[in-house]
Amino acid sequence: MSTVELHTPAPLRPRTRELRRPPRTRLDPYPRDPIARWLLRLGFSVPFLIAAFISSANPTPLGASRNAQLAEHVLTIPWNSVDATWLSTIYPPISSLLAAVTPGGRLGLGILGALLAGVLLQRVLTILVQRRVPKSTTVILMLALAGNPLFFFMAIENLPAFLGLAFFGNALTLVVRFVVWGNTQSGFRAGLLMMLAALSDLSGLLYVATAALASPFLQHSRAHQPGARRANVLVIVYPTVGALASIILLNLIFLGRPAGPLGRELIQGSGERLSTLVGIFGTPTGWLLLAPVVSAWMIALIVRRPGAIIVSSLVFLALLGAYVVGLLPPGSAGNTYIMMILLAIALIPTARTPITNILVDIVAVAQIVIAWMTAIDRPIVQEWMNSIGAVLLGQLH
Repeated sequence: MSTVELHTPAPLRPRTRELRRPPRTRLDPYPRDPIARWLLRLGFSVPFLIAAFISSANPTPLGASRNAQLAEHVLTIPWNSVDATWLSTIYPPISSLLAAVTPGGRLGLGILGALLAGVLLQRVLTILVQRRVPKSTTVILMLALAGNPLFFFMAIENLPAFLGLAFFGNALTLVVRFVVWGNTQSGFRAGLLMMLAALSDLSGLLYVATAALASPFLQHSRAHQPGARRANVLVIVYPTVGALASIILLNLIFLGRPAGPLGRELIQGSGERLSTLVGIFGTPTGWLLLAPVVSAWMIALIVRRPGAIIVSSLVFLALLGAYVVGLLPPGSAGNTYIMMILLAIALIPTARTPITNILVDIVAVAQIVIAWMTAIDRPIVQEWMNSIGAVLLGQLH
């Protein structure tokens, strides 16, 4: 008796790249295709590039433009001097070195900031996609972060602060991957980016402290291991501590002072800045300064994450302390607002119910209003907006 073999036809192999691609994981970048990622970054940069060219068309550079001040400062640094004391004049070193090699002065630094803005926004969008945040919330948070004059002004006119903020924002996305998902490589990268933030601007020291305060309040993948939270904080801050220790040692050897001339400048103005800060909270400026913190508290209550209230309060106090000691130099605007938005993206978990999504979206929309009101309230940003408006009106006539 012969046996009849039945052959099942082999399944058809998908021929398109999309069908062959495995399902997205939470560690995949967005978009997964490298060319698409760079095109997205460039697309995000376009509005900032346009604003940089319009702003530079103003014949009189703004006195508050840190880019203009930085471009003038690097011209006075004796780069070829054999005297080691000139090293004390280049802090923050990364911003000074970039300004020295970037052509075009204020415009060149503005273009560099615009390109950095595109990279930062793509990284922030990646973390929102990886955490499966609803599309409506993602769009609103991206608009709340970048769709306001505060973000544009910092990106185009304040490269040192924005460079530190860009390193900080990218580091936050890696901190989430390190702490929440247990990706060790991301932890080391986050620590290095925090170090670069501290070497880009004085406010970078604040960003490192912020990350150290925030990381224990994230949902830890290694929570069952003793000392895991302390170890995570150490990984994040160690490169910065090592770099600052080296700078302090060099200052002691060559200048005889741990902080060099910069430390003396910071101490001299602290009393005046403290008195200014005490009186500001009785004014609309103080209320707008506090508004992002109150919004962070509201979101923490909505998503039932009370620990976020503690960390946002600690970060706000750190911001105030940073202003008093001079870590937020003149010409800075929007640091508090932008930091709180980035922290919200990093700390707040994905909403679980439609009602929670709607409430989070409402608070996020309120951030857009707060950002524009803050921009109008800040004389520095208002002057910059007026200068751009004057250039546009001149072109129309």
